[in-house]
Amino acid sequence: MSRLLHTSDWHLGHTLYGHPREEDFDAVLAEIVAIAQESRPDLIVHSGDLFHSSRPTVRDLMRAMHSLGELAAVAPTVVVAGNHDSPAYFEFLNYMSGPAWGRGLSFIHRLRPGHDGGILTFDACGGEQRIRLAAIPFVHPNRFWQRSAPGTSYADYAEGMREVQAELVEALHEGYDPGRDILLFAAHVLIAGARSSPSERVVDEAFETGPGDIPVVSYAALGHIHRPQTVEGLKFTARYAGSPLPMDFGEAGESKSVVIVDADPGRPVRALPRRLTSGRRLANFTGTLDELKAAADQYDGTFLKPVITGEEPDVLLGQRIAEIVPGAILINPAPAREAVDGAVLDSDVDDEPDLPDAFRAYLAQEGLSSAAAESTVTAFIHLLNELDDETPPPVPAEELLRTALDDTWTEAP
Repeated sequence: MSRLLHTSDWHLGHTLYGHPREEDFDAVLAEIVAIAQESRPDLIVHSGDLFHSSRPTVRDLMRAMHSLGELAAVAPTVVVAGNHDSPAYFEFLNYMSGPAWGRGLSFIHRLRPGHDGGILTFDACGGEQRIRLAAIPFVHPNRFWQRSAPGTSYADYAEGMREVQAELVEALHEGYDPGRDILLFAAHVLIAGARSSPSERVVDEAFETGPGDIPVVSYAALGHIHRPQTVEGLKFTARYAGSPLPMDFGEAGESKSVVIVDADPGRPVRALPRRLTSGRRLANFTGTLDELKAAADQYDGTFLKPVITGEEPDVLLGQRIAEIVPGAILINPAPAREAVDGAVLDSDVDDEPDLPDAFRAYLAQEGLSSAAAESTVTAFIHLLNELDDETPPPVPAEELLRTALDDTWTEAP
């Protein structure tokens, strides 16, 4: 029986409201490596968004390569580029650490035809079985730009993706041995109907792939959606592994995981999520300060986003919350927002309010007291007046042009 470990959407370099998460990433990546060492898969697939930024820092590059190197020491490891990843970086990483160096790592930086790197083959079970993997990195809609004028449409993208996947499926079946081969598909793609989380940089939903367009394989390892889930309505198993850490408070309480897939030729796979427990939890709290005090122990060591009811806006509120939950990292502690009298401008719909009035209404809506709002608006007006009175500095090119126009050259008679 062959075994696959599927992980995805690490988003290395992600920060939470400005708070770095190196400690959390180190912990959860060590957990993933430990799971790989324990489960001994024949192949490891990362289905995209290795990094959170297309220009990762050196520290994030080192963290990625250290963890991927440990995974590759267990089994061949394939990393597919996601929409957050830079194809150029992936091409460089593949050049420096890819198959040519025999290190067991492959970085798929661009879509390749089946006959030119789009299909990867790996021995499994001591050579008794063979895994054939079709890999598709994130495909930007611009790839299909020429299909219609003036731009790409939903129909263009859907049809283009169908053609891309059909070509790979055809190549996947060339030389297929049903008694030996296990067919897999890995892609960073948005599947229609997938349940997303608030933290995804979601591609326009018009540019998504229908579930029925996924190639029929033993298992489809999908990336892009952060919430772990199975794609419904298919006769085979396709799963989003999800992100190993919650990326935003909309994912607080989600069970994060990797997927371990056991497969034999000609039989349905068994895909079991393996829960990840490392990294600090994200927690939401809404209630009074007394209620927070009663539940304080459960928020120790968490990123906590507290909304406090029954309190007036107070510059010391954050300090009072911090004293109640000293072991939590507080994110935007605030009183509960309630409708404030005077927060709506008294003007006709077609009238555009002055900036000071609009700013005053915004501050009232945010819960600032009248005195605090007025002092802030006064400072705002002062800044506006300074801008209005300021004479912009001269632009050298403009000065030269003005001089030339004032002293034009005329031809001598």
